[in-house]
Amino acid sequence: MFFVINNLHGQANTVYLQPDTILTIHDTIERVHTPTDSLTMDSLTKKKRLSPDALQSSVKYISQDSIIINLKKKKILLYEDTKVYYDDIELDAAFMEFGFVNSELYASGIADSAGHIHGPPIFKQGSTEFCSQEIRYNFSTKKGKVTKVITAEGEGYIHGQYVKHVDDKTSYIRGGQYTTCNLEYPHFQIRFNKAKVIQDDKIITGPAYISFGNIPTPLVIPFGYFPIKKNRSSGIVIPTVGESLARGFVFENFGYYFGISDNFDLLLSGDITTRGSWAAKAKSNYVFRYKCNGVLEVAFAQNVQGERKTPSWKLSNDFRVYWTHNQDTKSHPTTRFNAHVNIISRFYNKYNQTIPDDFLSNQFSSSLSLSTNIKSIFFFEGALSYSQNTKTNDIGISLPTVNMYVRQFYPFRKKFKSGALKWYDNISMQWTSQMVNQLNTKDSLFTKPQTWNGIQTGIQHSIPLNIPIKVGKVINWNNNVTFTEKWYLQRNLQDLTTISQGETQTAQVNNYLKRGFYALHDLRLSTSLTTKVFFQYNFKKGGLKTIRHVISPDINFTYNPNLGGNMYGTYFDPSTGKNVEYNYYAGSMYGGVNSRMQAIARFTVNNNLEIKVKSKKDTITGTRKITIFDNVAISCGYDFAADSLRWKPLTISGRTSLFSFLDITFNLSFDPYIIDDKGRNLNQTEAKVNNRLMRFSGSNLNIGLNWRINQDFFKSKKRDEKAKETSQPEESVFPITNSGMPNIRPDFKNPWNVTVSYTFAYVTSDNFAYYQIVNFGEKKYNSNIIQAITLSADVNITRKWKIGVTTGYDIQNKNFTYTRIEIYRDLHCWEMRFEWVPFGNRMEWRFQINVKASVLQDLKFKTQRDFRDNYY
Repeated sequence: MFFVINNLHGQANTVYLQPDTILTIHDTIERVHTPTDSLTMDSLTKKKRLSPDALQSSVKYISQDSIIINLKKKKILLYEDTKVYYDDIELDAAFMEFGFVNSELYASGIADSAGHIHGPPIFKQGSTEFCSQEIRYNFSTKKGKVTKVITAEGEGYIHGQYVKHVDDKTSYIRGGQYTTCNLEYPHFQIRFNKAKVIQDDKIITGPAYISFGNIPTPLVIPFGYFPIKKNRSSGIVIPTVGESLARGFVFENFGYYFGISDNFDLLLSGDITTRGSWAAKAKSNYVFRYKCNGVLEVAFAQNVQGERKTPSWKLSNDFRVYWTHNQDTKSHPTTRFNAHVNIISRFYNKYNQTIPDDFLSNQFSSSLSLSTNIKSIFFFEGALSYSQNTKTNDIGISLPTVNMYVRQFYPFRKKFKSGALKWYDNISMQWTSQMVNQLNTKDSLFTKPQTWNGIQTGIQHSIPLNIPIKVGKVINWNNNVTFTEKWYLQRNLQDLTTISQGETQTAQVNNYLKRGFYALHDLRLSTSLTTKVFFQYNFKKGGLKTIRHVISPDINFTYNPNLGGNMYGTYFDPSTGKNVEYNYYAGSMYGGVNSRMQAIARFTVNNNLEIKVKSKKDTITGTRKITIFDNVAISCGYDFAADSLRWKPLTISGRTSLFSFLDITFNLSFDPYIIDDKGRNLNQTEAKVNNRLMRFSGSNLNIGLNWRINQDFFKSKKRDEKAKETSQPEESVFPITNSGMPNIRPDFKNPWNVTVSYTFAYVTSDNFAYYQIVNFGEKKYNSNIIQAITLSADVNITRKWKIGVTTGYDIQNKNFTYTRIEIYRDLHCWEMRFEWVPFGNRMEWRFQINVKASVLQDLKFKTQRDFRDNYY
C-alpha cells in the first residue's frame, strides 16, 4: 500500500509503508525529521528526557522519485535525486538508506540499463565538497567512510580509494593521489599510500612519487606537505637552480615566507653562486583597510666577476632600497602622507635580476611627501626628494621642499552677497611660498662631510592680484599685479687663478659660495584683452557639411621695472685685460630677477579649425566632427623699453590630433634682425639689409604615433570606445617580475594585438658658419632628424599557443632597441614559457615548464642562458 504526501519540504513524494506496521504517516515523518525519536515519557506530565544516542538536530530529506519507510527494520530508502540536510551537512545522491537505530546513512549512485552509474554521492560540509562512489556516514559520531572519492582542497584535488572522515576537520586517505588537474583522469599525480587531510590547513602524506598519467616516474619524495590554507601561511621558498658561465651554479630566491597576518607579510630570501656572488633580500607587503598600503624591499648583493688573482677579477657591492606607501583618502580628512623611494647602486641592475624597465633606465627618483590644510584655507606641503643618474653618477637632494599657500580669496566680495556681482567683487588675491634646501653632487662624494657645505637654500614668496573685467559681453579685460620676493642664504662668487706648468699658463675660473642673507625683488604688471570670433560655413551638398573656424585674438602688455639691484660681480681676466661680469645667482633654484626694465606688448592670434562630415554610424545627427587643428597660434611682440632690438621674433606654432592615435606639433620662428657669425643679433633689420621682412631662423616638427589595434578595432564605434576604456596597454606582452619569468598568464580572448609607436622629430636652426666672411660652402641651416619606432605584438597561433614580440628600431642610428621574443603554451594544468633576448647587453634566453597552481609552484623545470654571462 502507498500514500502520496504533498508539501514535504516543497516536493511531491510517494511514500511506501511496509504492511507489517501500523503507524500514521505524520508520526513516521516526525520521527525522521526531529531529534525526539529516542525521547521517552515517564508520564504525560513529566518532562522529556533526551537519550545520549539521540540526534542533536533535525534530519531533513527530499526525494524526486519515492521514499520507502520500513518501520520493522527502522530504515528509510530514498530514490532519484535525493537530498539530505543535517546541520551544515548536505548530501546529494541517486540512492540513500538511513537507519533510525544507529543514525547511519549510506549513499551511492544507481546503474542504468547500460551499466553506467549516475547520481554519485556529493558531500558538502562548510567549504568541503567531494564526489565519491559510496558514502557511509554516522550523524551521531560525525564520522564516515568514503570509497573512491575526489575532493577539492585549496587549488588541488585529492583522489582517494578509501577515505575515513573522523571529524569536521580531519580525514584519512588510503591509496590516493594529489593533483592540481581538475580532470577525472588527471595529467599528473603525486601518488601516495597514506595521507592525512586537515581542512583549510594542510595535507600530509607518507612516501610519494610523481606520475604522469598512469606512468610512474623515479621522482620520489620521503613525505609530502601541501598547505591548503585560504589565508597567508608561512613556509620555505624553494630556490631556482641554474648554471651560468659567469657565476657558476646558481641558487636564486631561496628563503622563507612569513604569512604574519592579513595586514602584512615578510619574505626573506637570498642568492648564492659557486663563484662567490651572493645576495640577501627582504620584502614586506602591508595593507590596512581604509588607512594605507605599501611595499618595502631591501636588498644587498656582492657580485664577483672573473677569476681571483687575475686582471679580469672584479668585486662590486650593490644595494637597493625600494618603498612605496599610499595613504587611503578615507584615513584622514585633511592630512596625506605618501612615499616612493627607489634608491639603487650603480651596478645593481647590471648584475642582479630585475625587470627590463629597471635595466633600461638610468634615472631614478625618490620622494616623501606630507600635505595638510587648515579649514581648506591654508595649505601646507612638505617633501624630501632624491634623484640619481646611474650613468653619470649625479645625485640631487632636496631636504626639504616646503610649499605653503593661501587659497584664492576675494577681499571686496561680501560673505553673503546677493544679486549680480560688481566688477570689484571679482578681484582676487593669493599668497604662495616655497622653500628649498638643495644639494647636487656625485655619488662618490655623497658621504664626505665637505660635500654638505655646498647645500643651497632658497625661499620664494609670491602675491598675485587679479582684476578681471568684462567689457560688454564679448571682451575680457584681465589685469594682473604680481609681487615676488626671492631670498637666498648664499650667492655664487667667482675668481680667476693662473696655473703655471713650465712655460704654459692655464687660467682657471673658481666657483665658491658666500653665506649670508640676500633678498631680490621683482614686480610684474600685465594687462590683456581677449575675445573669440566664430565663423561657420554650412554646405547642403556633398559629404562635407560644416566648417567651423574660431579665432581668439589676444593683446597683452607686460611691464617689469628694474628692481635687480646688485646682481652682478666681476673678476679680472689678465689674458684680455678686461673685467668679466657674472651673475651671483646663475644656476640658483629660483634664478635672479630682471636686470633691466621691460615694457613688452605682444599680439597673439589663436585659431581652431573643425569640420563636420556625413557619418552613417551616428543615427541621431548623421554627422561626425573632425578636428583639423586644435590650435594654431601666431605671435609677435615689441619691447618699448629696449634701447635696440625692440621687435621680438614672429612665431607660428600649432598642434593637432588625427585619427585618435596621431599627434602632430610644430613651431616656426622668423627673426626680423640679421645675425653675425657667432649667432648674435645685430641692430639692423632684415628689411633694410636684405630687402625682406623677416628671416626664417628655425623650426621644430614632432610627430608621435601610438596605434593599438586588435580585432575589436574593426568593430562598431561603441565597442571601440568600450575596448579603449577597459584595455590597459602593457609594456610587455607577458608582464614579468624580477624573478626572471612572467608571472601573469596572457589573455587568449583577443586572437591578436598590435601596438605601434612612432616618433619623428625634425629640427632646423641657423648655421652661424654660413654668415662668416669666408664661406666654405656652408649650408644656411643646420638640420637634425630623430626617428624611432617600437612594436609590441602578440598572436594566438592556436587556442593554447601564443607568441609575442617586443622590439624597436632607432632609424637615425640604424640600430635595434631592446628586443624580446616570448612564447607561451597552455598545457591545461601546466604551462610552458620561453623568453629570448637575441642581442644587446641583456642577451639571454629562458625556458620553463611548471604547474599553474601556486601550491605546487616549485614543481617545474627551468633552464636558461644568463644575461650576466655577457660580462664574462
